[in-house]
Order: sequence, then structure tokens, then C-alpha cells
Amino acid sequence: MIISEEYKFIFLKPYKVAGSSLEFALSSILSSQDIITFLSKDEERERQKLFKIGEQNNRKKLSALVKDFSKQNKRDLQKLKWPKLFHPHCSAKEVKTFMGKSRWNDFKKISIIRNPWDYLLSFYHWNPSSTKRPPFEQWVFENRHLIGQNNFQYKIDGDCIIDIFLTFENLYDDLNKLPLNEFELDEVKKLMSSNFLKSGFRKQSKEIEIEYLKSANFIDKAIESFCDIEIQVFGYQRPY
Repeated sequence: MIISEEYKFIFLKPYKVAGSSLEFALSSILSSQDIITFLSKDEERERQKLFKIGEQNNRKKLSALVKDFSKQNKRDLQKLKWPKLFHPHCSAKEVKTFMGKSRWNDFKKISIIRNPWDYLLSFYHWNPSSTKRPPFEQWVFENRHLIGQNNFQYKIDGDCIIDIFLTFENLYDDLNKLPLNEFELDEVKKLMSSNFLKSGFRKQSKEIEIEYLKSANFIDKAIESFCDIEIQVFGYQRPY
């Protein structure tokens, strides 16, 4: 997640949409006054090396901690870490509450959207621990809470608050929608074309993945119910 004071935009980072790659690329044009959340340790080292910037301005003040002590703050302290203002996939509502209505309205809200069936396949394949996954049908039933999970970034009280949607499937070209000048946009594009983070987990063929989805077609109704932006606005369909 990013709050850029200079460019007056908020990047709300959903799951499994190349959000870390975009956040990494955007870091090249950010300043010391911006709020930036944490990437992985390796990504943070690379970001610091290339841009001399990393997670910043993201510590919760003691006064705010006393006033609003959340479950996440407790988890942070249990890990002997000072509580953060925001975690990478924080909700739009959290950011709006922090900024206040007036400042929130002054900023463009940016996010990325993806085919919801493909999003679930990507989540299934993303397995950093290399533990054996159960069959897709079982896994998706056990993790059905992930359907519509990105609505926390897209919506507040059921209303879509995103001003600029970038599509995962056409991400490079959609970067032209960003509120940046030509030089800044070229820099971000260059980095996006050479750095695609968290890739390499998805190795099954398209035919096998289609069989996965057919075995778990009970998720279709849930996707249609919870992914209304993806389906009604962007016209995403089941990929078979």
C-alpha cells in the first residue's frame, strides 16, 4: 500500500494481482514524505539498493495505539515488532479512517483487478513453503473465504471507491492511466517489464487448470455473488 503526498494517489494493494511488482516499480518515483508498506525481505533489500527507499512513515504513534489498540497491533507486539499504521493489504476503510474524509477525497484511489477464477488458481499455486497442496476442489472449499477478498481494497460499505482500475491481464498498457508525467511513467514501465515479483509458482498447463475449475464449479455462484465489479463492470467470465 502506498499513500503518495506528491502525486496525490493511494495505491490499495489487493491479493494476487502483481501488486508487489507495481509497488516496487512505483517506489522509483516516491519521496521521503510518502507512506509505503513492507515488501518481502529480499524485495526490501533490492528496493533500498536501487531507489534508497523502503517501508517508511508506517509506525503507529503511541497516542494512536492507546486510543485504538487493534488485534493486529497485539499480533505485532507479540512478534516483538512495533505496531504499524498499515499492513500491505490493508482495507480502503482503514486508510480513509486514518486520512479523514477531506484528505481522502483529494487523492486518486488506484488498484488492480483480475479475473476472479484465475485469481483463485494463482492463490492455489502460490505456495512458498512448498507443502503439498490438497486437490484444488478441496483447497478451494477450505479457502472459500478468499472469494471476494479484494473487495476490502475496492469497496467501503458496499460502494466501489476506486478511481483508477488497472487490469492484471493488460497491466503494462494500463499503466498509462496512472497520474504521472511521461518521464515518471517510462521509469515505472521499465521496472514493470523487468521485475515481476512472486512469479514462478504457477507451472500447471492451462488444460489442467481448466480441469481444476470444472472439479470445483460450486464456486461459480459465490464468485458471481461476491465479485460483482469483476463480472458486471469488467466482464470477466469463467475461463472455459
